[in-house]
Amino acid sequence: MRCILLIVALAVIASTLVHVRRGEVRARYETRRMQSQQVSLQRELRSQQIQLSHLTSPARVRQTAEAMALGLTERTYAANRGGLGGSLAQRP
Repeated sequence: MRCILLIVALAVIASTLVHVRRGEVRARYETRRMQSQQVSLQRELRSQQIQLSHLTSPARVRQTAEAMALGLTERTYAANRGGLGGSLAQRP
């Protein structure tokens, strides 16, 4: 009787160990997949940050304003260089 109980206990322990190891393998796989995705997303973020800096550079903003014929003049640009305050009321 003790022998059968011992065999059953060892089988339960072995089954539990296999289950735990399968969980570890899945977790490791998921961690690696997420790390790879993180690297990809960081690259995409850097690319978008570079694109944003190009689009918001003063030269690009001026070029876009001129292309859209917004009627912005040198005087308006000079007034805005001091900051955002007060220049809105002085626009022609």
